[in-house]
Amino acid sequence: MPIQIHFEFTYRDYADAQNLHAKRSQWTYVGHFLAYYFYPFVGLLILLFEFIIPSRHDGSSNTKIILTVCGLVLLALPFYRQFNLRRCYRRSRTKSEQCTVEFGEEMIHVKGEHSKSEIQWSAIQSFSEGEKGFLLYLAQVRFVPVPKRVCSDAEVDDLRALFASKIELQIPRL
Repeated sequence: MPIQIHFEFTYRDYADAQNLHAKRSQWTYVGHFLAYYFYPFVGLLILLFEFIIPSRHDGSSNTKIILTVCGLVLLALPFYRQFNLRRCYRRSRTKSEQCTVEFGEEMIHVKGEHSKSEIQWSAIQSFSEGEKGFLLYLAQVRFVPVPKRVCSDAEVDDLRALFASKIELQIPRL
């Protein structure tokens, strides 16, 4: 029996899909952790040691400027990544638009306001599941996002069972 979901694809769905994609393996998860938590923490420590905690000797003004710039850059890295994510969303031309995805026995039909595509189940190499959605991978970095927010609990269970039966490889959750 086909499962059909209708939703508006928003920036939040795009960001959730990109975050799930960024956590698909241990190396990319480490990179995500470094960029969002570790580097800003190091930047905060640099600024803290530079301005709050008094030093016993005054370094050169060039050293202070370099340390300040490094601390600010590391602290601003998550904001830059969010800015870059929004820029990529705008460049993908995937504005907030109404989408319909129908999961049939033989293929997946995706219809947007300005596009329509059919995907054979055999073209899906793997899938990944997160708290906020599913990713159906056509290639290593090309995927179809399916947000869970538009599905009931029964539909999420049905999709999970359908994906497990139709797709050979599931990317484990970290």
